[in-house]
Amino acid sequence: MSDILTRSGRLSHISNELLQLFNQQREFFRKGGRAKQTQAAIAEYETRRERIRGLFAELDELRKVA
Repeated sequence: MSDILTRSGRLSHISNELLQLFNQQREFFRKGGRAKQTQAAIAEYETRRERIRGLFAELDELRKVA
């Protein structure tokens, strides 16, 4: 039972983080995407993109364990 609760909590955390990251990515593109961004903003976009990929990989691992 504890594993289920722990997994459920982690899934909830991942879901919340993904939602926040997707909103930030959407805002990046709303402001013109790469063409209209500073190098710092592009670097932040890339960091978020890698984090999103990592979270999806973690979800895949959680799915395999379930």
